Amino acid sequence: MKPGMIGTAITHIGLGNFSRAHLAFFTNELLNKMGPNEWGICAVDRDSPRSREIESFLRKHEFEYKLIMKGTEHKESVDIHCIRDFINLGEKPEAALAKLAHENTRIVSLTITEKGYYCDVNTGELYVDNPEIQHDLKNPSAPKSSVGLICSALQERRKKGIPPFTVLSCDNLPGNGHITENAVGQFAELLDPELKAYIDAEMEFPNCMVDRITPQTKSADDPIVSEEFAQWVVEDKFVNGRPYWELLDNVLLVEDVIPYEKMKVRMLNGSHSALSYLSYLAGHRDVDQALSSPDIHDFVKLYLNEVASTVPKVPGIDLSWYQKVLLERFSNPNIKDQVQRLAEDGSSKLKTTMIPVIKEKAKARKPMPMISLAVAGWIRYMAGVDDFGDEIKLNDPLQERLQPLARDAMSTRDVRPFVEAAFGTEVANISSFTSNVQAWYVRMLTEGVWRVLDSLDEFAFGFAEFGTEDVTENPFSSMALSDMVQFSKEDLEEFFQTYDKDESGYLDVEELSVLIKDYVEKISQSLSSADLYEILGVEEDVRESDLVESIMEALPDTQDQKAAELLLARLDIDGDGQVSLEEFVTRFNEIVHLRYQALRRGAPGTSEVTTALTLPPVSFGKSWGNFESWVRSSTKN
Repeated sequence: MKPGMIGTAITHIGLGNFSRAHLAFFTNELLNKMGPNEWGICAVDRDSPRSREIESFLRKHEFEYKLIMKGTEHKESVDIHCIRDFINLGEKPEAALAKLAHENTRIVSLTITEKGYYCDVNTGELYVDNPEIQHDLKNPSAPKSSVGLICSALQERRKKGIPPFTVLSCDNLPGNGHITENAVGQFAELLDPELKAYIDAEMEFPNCMVDRITPQTKSADDPIVSEEFAQWVVEDKFVNGRPYWELLDNVLLVEDVIPYEKMKVRMLNGSHSALSYLSYLAGHRDVDQALSSPDIHDFVKLYLNEVASTVPKVPGIDLSWYQKVLLERFSNPNIKDQVQRLAEDGSSKLKTTMIPVIKEKAKARKPMPMISLAVAGWIRYMAGVDDFGDEIKLNDPLQERLQPLARDAMSTRDVRPFVEAAFGTEVANISSFTSNVQAWYVRMLTEGVWRVLDSLDEFAFGFAEFGTEDVTENPFSSMALSDMVQFSKEDLEEFFQTYDKDESGYLDVEELSVLIKDYVEKISQSLSSADLYEILGVEEDVRESDLVESIMEALPDTQDQKAAELLLARLDIDGDGQVSLEEFVTRFNEIVHLRYQALRRGAPGTSEVTTALTLPPVSFGKSWGNFESWVRSSTKN
């Protein structure tokens, strides 16, 4: 292809790594497919040291650069040549305005981050008092802001009778087209009400969903690196023509982007934020390193499963497949994405990724333990110190307001002031949410993040009903009686063959339901004769409830299909919806621990028991032996 034959019908504002790995990549692929045409890109960016470095690099290399796409097992390098010009808005505002006002500009695309829209993306209110907005209203011929630039260009086109361009936001924001239309419309109303009427009548601001993990690079001279996966879903409403992007793999032009957007924002963006805080507190710095930890991996899997119920049906996409793909993408060792990058701007991100989910879950009266844990992790992170005592460098627009509240919570053990400041009174008043955040947070302080993450198998197998009461009222809440049952490889192979009724070589959810029923019945029989209070050294005058009875109540309901579904989700390593013999043998012992929160450390009347009790290997019907006598003897030793 001859780059000189490529036009610049697309003007893109905000040329960062992501736009060069996503919009430019797809546009370049289409040029390679169809040959040189008008649909190349002219970049416009604010004046900054980074933007000057990028411009210098592009001009030095005749506007070509390399994109390296890394999968888990291989990588591919692509030469990108669709960007044909660069204008520094800070240095040459008149040139940028002339470019947008020219009839050859047919699409103006944006990746300017939330700050670049000069409005509250949740309420829609334009920041009228912003100095750059005030400057652009008074000096429309030399704009500084993206909103001012767009409106000034549209004003010139309107006066000259030139058709308007389409404004296509490619920022990772829900309803990005609506946000852009709102900000541009409010500015136009202030600049000239007739321009506002023109925009309402003639303009289009498509929504779109963008997806490709693209880590930061240290220098503008470095190749752009991204993951192999890329997805783009665009609302098909353009006023002045568009490229045939739909001819490419992984690009969809659709009537309604909202289902795809909810899927991506709630599941990918939400889980990114959720894993970032807990991972950082636990000492992880790279995302793939964090996902290599079984506890983090399982937390993300449980979080995705919990959020998936709030995502509407997405045409052409199976959410189970999507969850599996996300875990694979996050685990990619060749994409060194930084945990702290994902943790930035939590007060902005969580408003869009988690608040709608929290409200929908509360309205449906559905539990949300993993979302509550994620928010508790964020509050703990915002205190600015990790579990090892090291300082955390925070980067959040509400840091000055939220960090003092996070630090207060460490001494008061009360998270409500933080939740109310960050999410608003309506969310703070959802007791099923706030009380669980409170419970998780207190456990993080008393036990540490690692111990909390290690206890998640309670939720995976349905052994835990978690609430504030466990922390504030029950004296038996800080220590786990874990590993109550451990099976040999031979035992597990025998179980598998016994419950694989159809001899398919796999266990499905119905077969796992039978296994759970038998398992729980056998535990119940064995525990019924155990005096655990005596075993654990709890004095008689402080025994407030029957420990064995409480354990029994925490066991999964064998009539509830959810227990089998959760067990299947944890055992199913490859995500194919069934459990192979290898998966069963590999993970059953790791997952099926009978845990009970017992013996708060330092509670009156308790002995100095600070580690979990572990019972020997046993099997169904063969070697249960005398449970009580063994535990007594092992405790004495």
